[in-house]
Amino acid sequence: MMVALTAKTKGHKLKYFLLRGITIIAFGAFVDLFIWKIYPLSSVDVLYLIGFSIPLAYIFLHLNNWYQWIIVISVFSLTPVFQKVLGYTDYPTEIYLGENFKILFENPINILNHWIIDGWFPIFPWLGFSFLGIIFANFRWKNRSTNLFCKKSFFFVGLCLFIIGCLLWKIYPVKLIYRESEADLFYPPTPPYILTAIGLILILFPIVDYKSSLVIYRPLQILGKSSLFIYILHLFFIEYIITPFWSETDLQTSFIIFLILLCVLILIAYGLKILKNKWKVRFFIIRVLIGA
Repeated sequence: MMVALTAKTKGHKLKYFLLRGITIIAFGAFVDLFIWKIYPLSSVDVLYLIGFSIPLAYIFLHLNNWYQWIIVISVFSLTPVFQKVLGYTDYPTEIYLGENFKILFENPINILNHWIIDGWFPIFPWLGFSFLGIIFANFRWKNRSTNLFCKKSFFFVGLCLFIIGCLLWKIYPVKLIYRESEADLFYPPTPPYILTAIGLILILFPIVDYKSSLVIYRPLQILGKSSLFIYILHLFFIEYIITPFWSETDLQTSFIIFLILLCVLILIAYGLKILKNKWKVRFFIIRVLIGA
């Protein structure tokens, strides 16, 4: 959605979004190298997906509406097909630094599969969500006076999709893959998950837009304005501070740690806001990092 907004309000062209995408992919490689200590570009961190999708989203923005819908539906529809044909691995290939990196070249099909279907955040179906964001942006910011998301019809469509997705999940249960000792809802991302997620998005937009000035949203807005920096920083805290000292905790302790981490990140985000107001950032890579 931000691609559509900045392209409209700031007039950025493809070159800008291409450079921004490459920069975010570089930060993804930084995370792999210096936080996870693995060879980059193999397991498809979410930053790789974002960097890859940004210039494509700009191109998608300029397509005819019918072509947009055909592409989005195709991406979501092909996801279970690819999962069936190519298979879905329990855990993506991650080769730690110092290990024999030739393993990556000996298994190029595995890496390609990670990018297509079974990495952390592969092209199918996650590129579909990026493209869907462009379509939603057209609804939300079609003109300055009308926000179509405020119409009740969007809420009810979202509610129907959410209910259908939940029912399909119940009727056709899917065995979830355990990664990092946790079973997230989107490993693998199934059609019921996709329907549920899209439905939830359509439910939340009208709710948030109805009273968008509520104080409760302020911390989320602040975090969102420096989302890349906060994302990398929270991984650093988890890997180098939380995990070494609190690797095994009960639910109550984990919740307290989560709240402390959240408060620290919000304070840092507010600090970045003050810094950006006082300091005119000149370097493009720094602007991308801190959201200036």
